[in-house]
Amino acid sequence: MLSQIARLSATAGPSEFSQVLDRGISALEKEQKHGAIAGGTVTGGLVEIHDYDNLAIISDLHGDSKTLFRILDEINHERFLSSARNKMVFLGDYVDRGSDSIGVLYAICHLKHAHPDSVVLMRGNHEAPSEFPFPSHDLPYSMEDRFGAGAKAIYGRALALFQLLTLATVVQGRLLLVHGGLPTDALGDWRQAIATAQKRHLQNRMMEELLWNDPRPLEDEDWEPSWRGIGRYFGSAVTKRWLAATDTKVAVRGHEPCHGYRVDHHGMMLTIFSCREAYPNFGAAYIIAGKHDLDSVNDADGLAKFVKKLL
Repeated sequence: MLSQIARLSATAGPSEFSQVLDRGISALEKEQKHGAIAGGTVTGGLVEIHDYDNLAIISDLHGDSKTLFRILDEINHERFLSSARNKMVFLGDYVDRGSDSIGVLYAICHLKHAHPDSVVLMRGNHEAPSEFPFPSHDLPYSMEDRFGAGAKAIYGRALALFQLLTLATVVQGRLLLVHGGLPTDALGDWRQAIATAQKRHLQNRMMEELLWNDPRPLEDEDWEPSWRGIGRYFGSAVTKRWLAATDTKVAVRGHEPCHGYRVDHHGMMLTIFSCREAYPNFGAAYIIAGKHDLDSVNDADGLAKFVKKLL
């Protein structure tokens, strides 16, 4: 059944869409001010989840609202999100490349406003066009096509939303969630480094690497330059250090199309991808599991048992 959110997003005019963006912004500002969501803490760009019943993870969408709404229907999102003890984490890259970036933004802001304690919105590299410009950022043109003269102001509100999104989420004792990859520099105080990464992105590489890095089978070195021109390729030693520092078992990220999911770095890293429209030669998937299920997960192969592929 087509989600009600899908119908609302398809007909939203500039005023209604702006209101939904503002509601999403307000929910994010409130949790930043309070430093908490139900069962977790919020410190700058870092969310730590300590207490939950069920966890859903949705990765890159790239304007593919059709796939998003299908996932939401499969999860039965209204029932799932009705409990603040259930968490739905989005890994970022909501916009660009697909045909309905506006619909995806409408949906995530609607969900965050309606269920602020259950929804975690992370930032992808496509939500950082001001800090790290890249040529495939077509959101401004999509807004101009749909909203006409009001598009510039609405795009400005979208940028304000992007700057409030989470850079990393830690599910206590189990998962380290990022959009792109793990930073390669010395860790130090990792909590402080992530929490302040956006404010300090001109002084260090933390935010850039969280959003742009990719894992590669590097065994003799920590990293090498990336063909993307931004970020780095990082090896398994980097992943091992981050899992030890954060006391987690598996790093979960998006950022790269794959056939639903992919395991890297000797079972320490799982890539998940949730977009079909812009990448028809790949697959789409999401993760859903209960806390008791995740308590038994010690590596990416174990986590993969809870990946749901879209057929």
